[in-house]
Amino acid sequence: MTAPITSAREARAARRRRLQQRQTVIFGGLVTILLVLALIAGAMWSGLLPSPFARDFSREEPSEEPVVQPCPPEDATPLDLGSITAVVYNGTDRNGLAGETGEALSRAGVLVNDAANWPEGAFEGAVQIITGPQGVTAAYSLARLFPGSVVSLADGRENEAVDVVLGAEYEAMLTPDEIAALDPEEPLAGPEDCRPVETSGRA
Repeated sequence: MTAPITSAREARAARRRRLQQRQTVIFGGLVTILLVLALIAGAMWSGLLPSPFARDFSREEPSEEPVVQPCPPEDATPLDLGSITAVVYNGTDRNGLAGETGEALSRAGVLVNDAANWPEGAFEGAVQIITGPQGVTAAYSLARLFPGSVVSLADGRENEAVDVVLGAEYEAMLTPDEIAALDPEEPLAGPEDCRPVETSGRA
């Protein structure tokens, strides 16, 4: 009786080994497949591989639109810098840029109310000078001090205050000597595609 019992035990042990081997192969294959899928998904996420689910309508389009600049009043000449009130904003990651530029403007005669970081985050341009309809002349007068600057209108602003936003492409404003050499009687000029602005009260 000993031989048949031993044979039965050996047969059961052999079946268990085959079952364990089969399970090991199956689970090992599943783990390998999952790892491969994870690597492919990571490559698609990082952009190394194109996603098969990408659609044209889901791609982000550039949201920035060209700034429509207001035209300065016809035959307007630059205002005296001492009559202009401004706030200087730093739209870059350069520490102290707004403060330094604000001090330079103050030395030129501009009344600088504040110097702070641009609350809307980074500004990619050079200099954006923002004002309301009443401050267009002041904005263009100040724009002469900043090469490459762009004048734009702020919705709902009713005073003549001007915001100067310094961006990533900003290099420097004019030096005191260059400012002194500006012609105070030269008419202010806007870009060819500027938009006329309606004002009420003072221009």
